[in-house]
Amino acid sequence: MEGSGSPRFRKLHFPVGLWINSPRKHFAKLGGRWPSAISVKSTTSSDAASLHEATSAPSSSLSNSTPSLASPSPSPSPSPAFLRPRAAGPQSRAKRLSHLFLRGRSNSDRDRAVGEREREVWAHSAAPSSHHYLPPASSSAPGLIKIYGDALSSGANYRSLLANIYSTARQLIAQVITRYTEREREETDDAALQKHSPEDFLLCDVIGKPIQQPDGAIKWETECRRSVAPWECPLLLVDMWRPKDGFERRFEIQRKEDYEREEREREKEREREGEGYQGVRWRRRRIESGGGPEESERGHRGRNTELRRSISDMNLSLRRRQGNHVGNDPRGSGSRPNNIGGVQDRKNIVRASKAEAKVGWTNQPADDEKDYSSCDLEVMSQSLILPPTDRPYFLLLQGYDQSKDFVLYIMAGHTHVFGRKPTIREREKDRERERKGKRPLKVDTFLSAPDLLARHLLIRRDAAVPETPSGQALMRPFRGGAVTHNGVALYRETFLKPGDVIGLGNHFLFLYRDPRVSPAPPLALTLPWQADVSTTCCPSGLVDRQEALRQYLGSTEAVLKFHPRHTDALLQEIISKNSSPDSGGGPLAPAYLLSIMIDHASKHLDPALTPQILLKSANLIKEIVWDNIKEFGDKHPTQNSAEQEGEISTPNVQKLSSDLRPLMFWMSNATELLNFFQVKVENMEKEWEFEAPGDPVLTADMDTCSEALAQLDDVIMHTFQQCVYHLTKTLYSLLPALLDTNPFSSEEKVKKKDGAQGVEGEEKTGGEGEEDDVSSLPPKVAGLVEVYRCSLMLSREACLSPPLTSQTFGYLFFFTNTSLLNTLLERDGLFSWSRAVQIRTNLDLVLDWLQGAGLGDIASEFMKKLSITVNFLCIPKTRLIQSSWTSLQEEHALLSSSQLHHLLTHYKLGPTRAPPASWAPLPGTELSGDIFESFLDHPPLILPNETPRLDLSQPIPSPELQKEVTHLRTFLWGLDQDELPANQRTRL
Repeated sequence: MEGSGSPRFRKLHFPVGLWINSPRKHFAKLGGRWPSAISVKSTTSSDAASLHEATSAPSSSLSNSTPSLASPSPSPSPSPAFLRPRAAGPQSRAKRLSHLFLRGRSNSDRDRAVGEREREVWAHSAAPSSHHYLPPASSSAPGLIKIYGDALSSGANYRSLLANIYSTARQLIAQVITRYTEREREETDDAALQKHSPEDFLLCDVIGKPIQQPDGAIKWETECRRSVAPWECPLLLVDMWRPKDGFERRFEIQRKEDYEREEREREKEREREGEGYQGVRWRRRRIESGGGPEESERGHRGRNTELRRSISDMNLSLRRRQGNHVGNDPRGSGSRPNNIGGVQDRKNIVRASKAEAKVGWTNQPADDEKDYSSCDLEVMSQSLILPPTDRPYFLLLQGYDQSKDFVLYIMAGHTHVFGRKPTIREREKDRERERKGKRPLKVDTFLSAPDLLARHLLIRRDAAVPETPSGQALMRPFRGGAVTHNGVALYRETFLKPGDVIGLGNHFLFLYRDPRVSPAPPLALTLPWQADVSTTCCPSGLVDRQEALRQYLGSTEAVLKFHPRHTDALLQEIISKNSSPDSGGGPLAPAYLLSIMIDHASKHLDPALTPQILLKSANLIKEIVWDNIKEFGDKHPTQNSAEQEGEISTPNVQKLSSDLRPLMFWMSNATELLNFFQVKVENMEKEWEFEAPGDPVLTADMDTCSEALAQLDDVIMHTFQQCVYHLTKTLYSLLPALLDTNPFSSEEKVKKKDGAQGVEGEEKTGGEGEEDDVSSLPPKVAGLVEVYRCSLMLSREACLSPPLTSQTFGYLFFFTNTSLLNTLLERDGLFSWSRAVQIRTNLDLVLDWLQGAGLGDIASEFMKKLSITVNFLCIPKTRLIQSSWTSLQEEHALLSSSQLHHLLTHYKLGPTRAPPASWAPLPGTELSGDIFESFLDHPPLILPNETPRLDLSQPIPSPELQKEVTHLRTFLWGLDQDELPANQRTRL
């Protein structure tokens, strides 16, 4: 057939399989012009003879099964359609199918004639119950369809419905449910009637045949079935697709959950069959590996892929034609009977497919084939693959299944996701996330290895990452996915350059290439002898191991490398060696050492390890702080006797300050760690941006991080509470001296002079300059200021963060203001100008000292009401008598009406003078309020949320910390050496 006169080769110049595969060349053109490509030998004399015999043979009998499409004769004016009779002898299926594509009437005319003939069969059949549908005479006329509803009502037979070709499966389901429900309502009580929803049922297209039982009963035997989509039209399916001879079609209504469960069980059985199901998956891999939509989403063209021929089918046809010419068996010619020729054709197809499987895929010699000269060129032409020139691609270096893996995987879009086919449960979770508005990323390349995740690796380029330099991309593994980048395990996002080697799981290796980058960069394989010396504590290679170890141990870089198995030991070493302010590492040693440890884990180790380190370190700190609080409580009980309260002095204040050092130390370190932890958690949330929303693993990690932050919150709150409680407890005994001390008396001046001389001697021996300021104050006022001074020294020594320092002194000043104001309002004997001047002088001395210490703004803010009250009492009597209630209330707005009225009522004008009438409050003024301030109105503790002060990008800031870091590096090196054989250890 390859002669010059054949239009197949003279006009087309390419295989007919590709022509049929074109979506615009369908059956109408093919059937009206050329013989079917399914039958290669349809133009031979034997085929023509069999064709005329088929068209002229009388109809001997009609089968009770569904009639097949008639085969019209090739006459220009055909006779009316008739049912094609069953041939006397078996025919080749290829020859029978070839009749469908001969020139003749159009499909619509032929189908209309068949429908009319079926209606006649239905009307004259002796057993009409064996037919399960009656097509309409025209597209607008209704037809009958039987739907078997055993799933609705046990033991039910069927219901006949009137439908047309536009009636959808959803409409028929609703109708049949209504019919069965009406029948049940007639037979049962309405209260016991079960409600059915059409959404819970499916319409199934079932192919099978009735089997007569020995007892004479007829039993239906199902051969295959499929679910009819809600938008499909059953009568149109009946009219267009027919079961083969010997089988019948009927429609059944089934529960959706039962159908899906049975299909899942069948899928598992097919997977267990192995080789028997291998061929089906082999044919589907062109779509699956390319990342196209799933089978249920490919639409009409995807559902009818059986009607087109693939490249492999074309190759098989070519081999069959070549086998007819070069076959060794002379009996395989076209002169043999049709049935034998059909069998021989099928044998040729099977033999050619076996030969192709052995030669084209595994390169193994085919034992049953002796001549490969006709297929070597074809196999070689299929092996010549040219990579794309306008977009990146991945070249397969190592795969998992040779029958499923491709050589090239092209990165068509700006994002590319590698993964495997999801399981049914994973697919259901994705649908649930889509319903919630959280659409997961679509997988572009499906791989077959079992150790891969459903979404394993994400690669972004160009528009997806505009900040990335040209020619580079970003790659990031999904959580839990084993990925290597140039031989190094990858846990987080990194740059991907052309020439890099990507490893997925334990099986796949890809080489990344971008043809747009010129010239092509070299291969970036990391060989064992080219390992980076900075990636391990004990590097090996060209650099001397001992020298490299010494350089790492003495490095000032804020880096602490460790193996995950040494995490617990390293945590214990850090906490145990730096658990007190006198450990020698500095005030922020625990926070700094834990930060560089967590920083290394968050950048180079498994992401699952970082939340665990956060929680373990927070728990260790909390245990130590709880022990310190208990020890402090034993030394300073909360309930003191009156004798103990009266014995508070400067040495006692200093002893309290010394005992508060561990609590202030851990409050400062916990604050820095809290800021650092918050930054790391925010970075982790950004890394989870592309993960599946609601992933239980990520949710568990976030819960772990939240618990770690909550533990640090508890540490800060409890240490703050203990510090301010005991400091305010000391202040409570010293504050009354501010109201009772006369700074102008000669006795106070002598005490002040003696105190200054004593402090000057201490300065010469101790060298503490801060006490000079205190020595200039009256002794009793100096005792009060000493509490503030010790608190300031504590916060500075512990390097407490400025926001927390401000809140600590804010609480102390709030307590000072509230306590002094309540005492002043309670003691009305102080409501005179002379006493008020003394109080104002003492208060100014305290505020001046606080201003010099840098606390003046905080003190002025929290002690404003006390200052206004004292200023009111310092007004001269002559001016105060002339003032009215309205003017006094405007000038002292912070005082409440009840407080102002209390001060005016009890003001000491003289033994015989009464308050003037102008002091009387206006009618309707509320005077029933409490005159005392509440201690419950204290400012709340606001935990800091600021940038960490520990900058790990800079060298180690102090020699003390350098010593501690070197100690930890040596400790980890010792752990590594203990695990090695003696002959492999490195000496310093």
